[in-house]
Amino acid sequence: MGWSAHRVVRATVVGLVLLLLLSGVAMLYSTSFAACSEYYLKRQAMWVAFGGVLALGLSLLDYRRLGRASWVLMAMVAVALAYLAFAHVLYKLPPLKGLVQYLPLVGGPTKGGFRWLHLGPFSLQPSEFAKPAIVLFLAEYYQHRARHTEEFKRGFLVPLVCCGVVIGLIFLGKNLSTTVITGSIMVVMMFVAGVRLRYLLALALLGAIAFGVVVKFSREHQRRMTTYRDPEALQQGEGYQLWHSQLALGSGGWLGLGITQSRMKQYYLPEAHTDFIVAIVGEELGFAAVAGLILLYCLLGGSIFAMASLAKTKGAILVCVGIGWTLAFQAFVNIGVVSGFGPTTGVTAPFLSYGGSSMLSCMAAVGLLLSVSRVCEQDAQAADLQEVGFSRSLGQPGPGGWK
Repeated sequence: MGWSAHRVVRATVVGLVLLLLLSGVAMLYSTSFAACSEYYLKRQAMWVAFGGVLALGLSLLDYRRLGRASWVLMAMVAVALAYLAFAHVLYKLPPLKGLVQYLPLVGGPTKGGFRWLHLGPFSLQPSEFAKPAIVLFLAEYYQHRARHTEEFKRGFLVPLVCCGVVIGLIFLGKNLSTTVITGSIMVVMMFVAGVRLRYLLALALLGAIAFGVVVKFSREHQRRMTTYRDPEALQQGEGYQLWHSQLALGSGGWLGLGITQSRMKQYYLPEAHTDFIVAIVGEELGFAAVAGLILLYCLLGGSIFAMASLAKTKGAILVCVGIGWTLAFQAFVNIGVVSGFGPTTGVTAPFLSYGGSSMLSCMAAVGLLLSVSRVCEQDAQAADLQEVGFSRSLGQPGPGGWK
C-alpha cells in the first residue's frame, strides 16, 4: 500500500525532529565537555529518552481523549504556577522571606524568580507545560463550540479568562518572555478558530499597553530593552552576554572554527549550553550551519502547518496550528535574542538547548501532532470505505473505481 499524504507529513516531522535532536546533543557535548565533561550530555540524553517515550505514548493515544482531559492539565499547571507565585510573593515580603526555605519543592530563587519545582535531583518548569495544555484546551473548547465562536462571551471572554489565569500566573513568576509566547499562542489559536477580529485587536492593544507598563516600571526590563540596541557600549555590564554572543557568531565566519574549537564557551559566554547554544553553533560551524538550523525550523513549521491543512476537524487544525506556532515562534525568539535582533530573554531553542522541561514539552507536542495525524488518517480511510460501500449498494463504482 502506498504512502498517504498523512504518512509523508508524519515521516517528515519525525525526520526533522530527529535531525534537530542529534544536532542538539552533538553541540551540547561540544559546548560543555571542557568544563563539565559528560555531565550535561548524559542528562540531556536522559531527557531525550524520556521525551521520546512520552512522544511515543501520546502518539498512540487519541488526541480527542486528551482534549477532553485538558481542563485537568490546565488545573494542574495553574496550581503549580500559583504555588511558585506564592513563594515569590513571600520572598518579596521581608518579614516572611525566611519562610520560603520551608516550602517543599521550591528551594531558593533563580535569577530573582521562582520558576522551577525541585523533585529530588530533577527540576521541572511548569510554565513550559502550560503551552501544550493551552493548545489542547483551546482546541477542545472551540471544537465543541464552533457556532458560538463569534460571540463575545462564549467565543472570546470565557476562553480568555481560563487561559488568562494561567498566563497571569506565569507573569507573576517573573517570566515575561514565556508570558508573551504563551499569550501569542492563545491569540493565534483564537484567530484561526474564528473569533471576531475586533476582539483580538483590542486584546492585542491591551497586551501592548501592559507590556509597556511592565517595562516602564521594571528597571531590569528597561535595561534589557536598551542593552540589545548597543551591547558593545555596555559589554562590561548588562550587555556582556549579548556582546559575547555576537562575537561568537561573528568569529565563526562562513564555515566556523571547527567542532569543539569555540573560545567563547569556556570563559566568556554564560548559558552557552542553554539559551545561547546557537551562538556556539555559529562560532564552531559557521553561518552555513546557522542558516541550515534556521532552514530546519522553517521546514518543521511548514510541515506542521501542512499537517493542519490535511486535518478535517476544527480541533485537529487548532492543535496543529497551536503547536506549529509554539515551536516556530520560540525558535524565532531564541535566534533573535542570540543575534541581537531582540532583547535578552530566557527562551530555549526547541530540541536543541539543554533543559528537561523544554525537552519534555517539545516532545509532548510532537506526540500530539503524530496522534492528530494518525487519527485524521484513520477517519479519512473510514470515510472512504463508507463511501465505497454506499456506492456499491447503489450499483456504482466508488471514487477510485471498483475495489
